[in-house]
Amino acid sequence: MTEDTYSFFLRRVWLLGLPLVLQSLFFSSGGFIDNLMVSQLGTQEVAASSIGARVFWLAGIFIWGMGTGMGVILAQYWGAKDEVGLRRNFALGATFSTLASMLIFLFVWFFPTAIPSLFKATGETATLAADYLQIISVALLLAGPTISMDSALRSLGKTKVTLYMSIVEIGFNIGLSFVLIFGHLGFPEMGLIGAGIGTLSARILRVVISLITIYVSTPVLILTRKDFAFRSSTLSRYLNITAPIIAGSLMWSGGIFTYQLIMGRMGETELATMAIISSLEALSLCIASGLSSATAIVIGNALGANKLAISEKYARYALKTAVIVGLVCAAIILSVQSHVLSLYSEVSDDVLSLAALCFPVLALSALVRNINITLIVGVLRAGGDAKFCMNMDVVCQWIWAVPMTALAAMWFELPLQYVFLMMTSEEIVKLYPAIKRVFGNKWVNNLTEEKPASA
Repeated sequence: MTEDTYSFFLRRVWLLGLPLVLQSLFFSSGGFIDNLMVSQLGTQEVAASSIGARVFWLAGIFIWGMGTGMGVILAQYWGAKDEVGLRRNFALGATFSTLASMLIFLFVWFFPTAIPSLFKATGETATLAADYLQIISVALLLAGPTISMDSALRSLGKTKVTLYMSIVEIGFNIGLSFVLIFGHLGFPEMGLIGAGIGTLSARILRVVISLITIYVSTPVLILTRKDFAFRSSTLSRYLNITAPIIAGSLMWSGGIFTYQLIMGRMGETELATMAIISSLEALSLCIASGLSSATAIVIGNALGANKLAISEKYARYALKTAVIVGLVCAAIILSVQSHVLSLYSEVSDDVLSLAALCFPVLALSALVRNINITLIVGVLRAGGDAKFCMNMDVVCQWIWAVPMTALAAMWFELPLQYVFLMMTSEEIVKLYPAIKRVFGNKWVNNLTEEKPASA
């Protein structure tokens, strides 16, 4: 089996991607189960947790973008067998991610009531959301080092290791949240606050396990003082490659947050409905996350080894795979609709009816997002073509989809399912430019060489 065949690509992506899919599935399942447990408390608690989840998600995506930028570089340095360059860029990435998470923590900790007001939350919902956000902010402080270590291990192909760590973290999170939310094993019944404490405790555990893992089994990632002695040329090259990725992730996640603000202003029923839909959407994208991350590793390693022609073939294989995966995900979503909604027994009938109307749009979203995430994260960014991705986000999201969603919700006052469709139109518009770019060769860059990536 030669390395330029589709079967070889599928085998590599399967071996690397399966642990990543399972890892994403565990994280999304953890969020889904947390959401399900909170739903037993009532609609106000679901709405409040939705606000906290949106902030946690937005901050996580921003820092994940920083980790992705670092991972693109590390995968190529690992392919080039340059361990000194690997550690130097790992140190840079971890420093930037930790500083970013610290700034996010300070804002959320000291201004917890500012965020619920953006969603026009009032009364008990606003109070619950503010208390929940303060606890979640400490978990956000740990997001930088956690995501940096996770991205570094993934770039080295140690996806099984990150999977095992995630199993421990999510299992601990679900177990502790169950105990604290409902007051089992002698603990007081803490409701939504118990869910926040469970999330924070699990994140602390993850940081400890990650540090132990690196020092015991991955010494190549152990950083010393000299790795933090950054030369200006190294810093300049790092920022030149990662800044568009970070900016693109921030703009994209900011757009998603704007969507949530728009929907939150439609009313408490719509906000609670989107809490259900968002958790299901996260579950549906687990495979896309694993496929795109595995593709980025495979293509990054090939580019770092200067196997440019093979990298181009891998990109086309990734597109073919993403289409198949997206269709399967859409079919599954439509087939499990009634079973999933039956789990939310304590949520109002209005919320459940509205959620049912959103399921066909959710299926369409799963299809197009699978394709776009694989091409953008797994192919274009892996080759350093982040400026194009950033520009595409500006046009498709901020110039098209965000205004259309706002018009649908606030001007025309359309039902939620049509507003959700306007959100999804961003991904539909992205399909053509993303596919066209993949079939070009401007994204094919060896980032370990002393030259800037193509834009």
